[in-house]
Amino acid sequence: MNRQALYNTTYQRLHSTEPPASVTWETSTADILSPGRGFMQAFDFTMQVQVGCPGGCLFCYVPTRARLTPPTVRGKNGQTWGFRVRNKAGVIEKLTKHLRSGQLADKTIYWSGVTDPYAAPPTLTQAIWTTLLDSPAQLRPRRIVVQTRFRPDRDVDLMHAYASTTPASDGGPSVLISYSVGTDRNDLIAAWERATPFFEQRCQAIRTLRAAGICTVATLSPLGLWDDLPGTLTQFKSWGVAYLTCLFFKD
Repeated sequence: MNRQALYNTTYQRLHSTEPPASVTWETSTADILSPGRGFMQAFDFTMQVQVGCPGGCLFCYVPTRARLTPPTVRGKNGQTWGFRVRNKAGVIEKLTKHLRSGQLADKTIYWSGVTDPYAAPPTLTQAIWTTLLDSPAQLRPRRIVVQTRFRPDRDVDLMHAYASTTPASDGGPSVLISYSVGTDRNDLIAAWERATPFFEQRCQAIRTLRAAGICTVATLSPLGLWDDLPGTLTQFKSWGVAYLTCLFFKD
């Protein structure tokens, strides 16, 4: 299986042109936090550390919504989505400022509804969790929800430390990972997702998170074709995944 060739074929059928040869990296000075609104209004804040997402998923809803990302990042019809990414400057300094001000105390954060948080470098995600842990417990968010299809288990020890030392005031989990697994077919992952982990790696991530006691939701998103969906769901249940969500392809 030639992953790049499969992806390029899908891209060409969607955009009638070849994909860019490489990712263009830029810098953004925008803040990392925004008030929860729209379909994120159940959360106090959303957090993004990048503008644009290097995952390059061709089914992503973000490029179709003008308010979610600049046209210079998504392209006219989404053709540069995944190929133009702006890393936000001063992420840790901005997070520290928000924490010290008390703005995040007992709040909920969705990380993130627009860009995949674990497409960011490991050094950055580790630093974010470390900064949260270094903050006094009374100033911390009561819940951090991570939405990803990359490998959040690389920070499992830091997540466990946060969950263990930050009791949520409403009795729920202080750390929740919503993990996207849309298919068990690696050929479909390769054809639609430029840089994300394959199915077996995602399963290992879920097992690692659950073994550490991290609340994990398997998100069948977008629900594609499966070779053995019942078998996968049985595995999820055996690992202690108590909840599923399901999102379908949109037009």
